[in-house]
Amino acid sequence: MTSDSGPRGVDGSERRGEPFSELCRKIVLLVTEDWFALSHFRPLISVLKEMAHSVVVVTRSSGRTGEIEALGARVIDFDYRRSSSNPAREAMSAWALARILEAEDPDVVHLVAMKPVVLGGLALRLVPARHVVAHMTGLGLLGFGTGMLLRLYRAGALRLMASMLRRPGSYLLVENPDDLALLRQGGVDPGPRFAILGGAGVDPHAFPALPPPDNPVPVAAFVGRMIRPKGVDVLMQAHGRLRRRGVALGLELCGDVDEGNPEALSADALKAWCAEHGAHWRGHVHDVREVWRHADIFVLPARTREGMPRALLEAASSARPLVVTNVPGCRHFVRDGVEGFVVPPEDADALASALQRLAQDRELRRRMGEAARLRLLQGFTEAHVKEALRAIYASLLGRQRAA
Repeated sequence: MTSDSGPRGVDGSERRGEPFSELCRKIVLLVTEDWFALSHFRPLISVLKEMAHSVVVVTRSSGRTGEIEALGARVIDFDYRRSSSNPAREAMSAWALARILEAEDPDVVHLVAMKPVVLGGLALRLVPARHVVAHMTGLGLLGFGTGMLLRLYRAGALRLMASMLRRPGSYLLVENPDDLALLRQGGVDPGPRFAILGGAGVDPHAFPALPPPDNPVPVAAFVGRMIRPKGVDVLMQAHGRLRRRGVALGLELCGDVDEGNPEALSADALKAWCAEHGAHWRGHVHDVREVWRHADIFVLPARTREGMPRALLEAASSARPLVVTNVPGCRHFVRDGVEGFVVPPEDADALASALQRLAQDRELRRRMGEAARLRLLQGFTEAHVKEALRAIYASLLGRQRAA
């Protein structure tokens, strides 16, 4: 990870991991869904609580806002309309956000992912904030799509981000260097005010290294949202090829249909694919650690850019070998032939061959799983991410404690 140096004591020595205490009055965190905040951003909320007297999370409620409040944050229910690209609706949403920000009057507005960055950026044109953090967990529609409307959306979003991040009180967070390069290519240049985080971070004690499962037939597992950009259909094609080759490999899909996403796969399509290819769709899994207790191989055949997938980090922490595609995010963690295999996106044959190698070699699975765990410990843990966030906020706020 790249960031400013960490906090230092009076003798100049670095105070690693030492929490701050209320560097500012209030931070408002914008994140699309309460479940997303809980699955990925508990470490972030914890650090924000160290930084500010008050933390307010503006998110859409799916019934889990009480869990966010239990972390010490206040919650404002807000629907970002993730599936909408209607300009009139987007303008109305930005206006509503501006009214929230005006009422809250925060010291820092922290925008997580593309939709809050765009809507929040528009709102901040109406109600400027002292400090802004744009926290990209992938580039969404900025990174793919070729239609006229998408090109217009991309151009407008890049101009908005460029304007927002030119201000001295701004900071950009990304999860891989390719995303930073693409933003800079599009005219978004934060200067030195940026950091590359190791994703959301995973606690290696919560996800300990697990012994290889004792499955008579090895099992590959996909963990994530059931959306087309994740390449679930390509994975099904690859599994079908393995069955025709006579390669024994079970396949489990773990995750919900993301109904608010325009790229969501339907439940009927998933059930039909699983029936055709002999796979099992488990839906939402409450405890992902249970997946890695019995699955041998992690697979993520993403079509497009990722940030730094949390599911990948959890599998790595659990000492499972990783099969991913050669897209930003995935390729910045997995080194081909070390922690697993990296194959071209949308190539079912190459994906099948990589899965076959691991399915037929138990020792290779064990060795690559151990390498994946070591890779995680070298910069992608929750502790690493928290330390980087503390240093970022200390730099952003000038290390001045609130009066």
